[in-house]
Amino acid sequence: MLTNKSMLYGLGIGLIIGASLLQLMNAARPAAVKSDLLKSTAISELDHDQLKESASKYFQVFEIDQKMISQSQADALVQQKVKEEKDKQPVVQPPAPVNQVVKETYIYVSPGLNAGNVGDLLVTSGVISDRKAFEDMMYQQQLNEKIVSGVHVFKGPVELARVVSNITTRP
Repeated sequence: MLTNKSMLYGLGIGLIIGASLLQLMNAARPAAVKSDLLKSTAISELDHDQLKESASKYFQVFEIDQKMISQSQADALVQQKVKEEKDKQPVVQPPAPVNQVVKETYIYVSPGLNAGNVGDLLVTSGVISDRKAFEDMMYQQQLNEKIVSGVHVFKGPVELARVVSNITTRP
């Protein structure tokens, strides 16, 4: 029993402190709550303004003639107004497509050039815009040693993957 003595003292002290805190909370109840509980019995004696004021402490109070709408109705109204505003704006017709001239670019790749040198050629000619992305793609696909020398033709704007396949295959 001596080994449990400190545990029992702690348990007893904890119970005593808990009970005293509970008594303190009950004694210190806010006066407003007590007065509201007393007023609840006399609700029938309150006039309209006093009832509205007391209810507005805990609830949203609206007049009877005030129209209330749900969130879905509000969303529908907003969509309708947006559609009306779009209809009011003048319709802009996109310009007719002009026959675009396809730009052909010819690149001569000398024997022995690496991916960095070919990337420089492609950037200066305007075929690609990012030399680093070209070099990274060539490195990832392990195509640095498979660059084909000769003339390569690029028509119009070309994707990076197509540029890499064009550079590494025979024309």
